[in-house]
Amino acid sequence: MKNRDEILEYSKKFDWTNVIQNYFISNIEKMIKNKKNKVAICFIGTSKYLNFLPNYYENIEKYFLPNSEKTFLVFTDGELDGMPDNVVRYQQDHLEWPFITLKRFEIINRARQEIMKNDWFVFIDADALVTSDITEEEFFHLNKPFFGVHHPCHFLGMQPHGKFPGAFETNPKCRASITEDADVSTYWQGCLWGGKVPYVFELIDELQNRTNDDLKDDIIAIWHDESHLNKFFIENKERVHTLPSSYAYPEDFSSQCNFESKIVHLSKDNSKYQK
Repeated sequence: MKNRDEILEYSKKFDWTNVIQNYFISNIEKMIKNKKNKVAICFIGTSKYLNFLPNYYENIEKYFLPNSEKTFLVFTDGELDGMPDNVVRYQQDHLEWPFITLKRFEIINRARQEIMKNDWFVFIDADALVTSDITEEEFFHLNKPFFGVHHPCHFLGMQPHGKFPGAFETNPKCRASITEDADVSTYWQGCLWGGKVPYVFELIDELQNRTNDDLKDDIIAIWHDESHLNKFFIENKERVHTLPSSYAYPEDFSSQCNFESKIVHLSKDNSKYQK
């Protein structure tokens, strides 16, 4: 073939639909499947809660999202000596209760630029420990931009969850307030939540604004950040992937749990996992 016309005429002999289906699309699918997710994992541990970090980090690296590239965003007032390269430290002074938890969304927003480098954002409480293998396929729902975990006490029907309002905020002056006609079939625990980047900032920004606006009015939701998280999830339920209570397994109530443990919420006293 010596010229452009000959090449074009020769190319007409190919079934390009077949080429695209058998080679191009399959190779693209392989590339997508083999692409490593980048996941930002948020740890907030001031004062004595920094002591949870070594086991927290080790077990997440061992069990959690094995095919993802993980970056740990660590907010603390303590020193981090000799930490791995995938740990990014943010100075966070200790705040008195309940502000260290209530101001959580504002605290996290300080890492916005680092979070934007990732595909997913995951918040896990400092005193929660991954104890079993958790894959990307079981943890993420690609069609839902947010995720949270069903509170085990709500799942087990423990008080105050037996009747409305349960643990939900109902003060009409509070921006986390819900009404009796709301779908309260799920109550999410604030120990584990997150979402796909950049959609997760819709949650973070909105709840930062709501909590701060409440504070301007001298209002604090009954369960602080968790109350605001529940209001947001109720408003966006179709967009929320709800993980089962095994991802917030309460060590203190283990005798009452009829489900496996994936992530254990550690006992504050004499945890068998924290020696």
